[in-house]
Amino acid sequence: MTSKLVIILSGIIIFCVGLFIGQQITANPNEKGEIIGLNHVGLRVADFDKARDFYENELGFPMTYKFNDKGGKLLFAYFQINKSTFIELLPADAEHPEGVDHFGLEGQNLESIVDHLHSLGISSTESSVSPYTKVNIAHASDVNGIYFELIEATEGSDLRSAMDNWKE
Repeated sequence: MTSKLVIILSGIIIFCVGLFIGQQITANPNEKGEIIGLNHVGLRVADFDKARDFYENELGFPMTYKFNDKGGKLLFAYFQINKSTFIELLPADAEHPEGVDHFGLEGQNLESIVDHLHSLGISSTESSVSPYTKVNIAHASDVNGIYFELIEATEGSDLRSAMDNWKE
């Protein structure tokens, strides 16, 4: 099986797992917390410039933002597919191989969602404000250990701004 096919199949599997988790969480939603939908898929890439060209120029997904560390090394970049769906590119390295890294679910009132996950026995961090994008974010692993993020696009966050400024 080629590596591109493995990446595509991995993405499909993660997407389906995300839908399943979203349905499980919203099937019995906490009074205040709710999963809205799939927000992004995080991909680890060996060649950012090549990936950027592909997603931005070949597929037509504009890069909404990019963050580097203090030394100028790429941390991540977001490419907008539609108003509320993105692809996140992250650099691959020895600890994080090329391919699908995670998916992100958008929610409202992450504290309630995190509490609900904990009540289901699912491991999750508490929500906190991202120092980069200013979204509320929590990190979790599903029942099979698959890493995912919970994102709340709060007012003033880069994500909320990108979503609000989307031109259809």
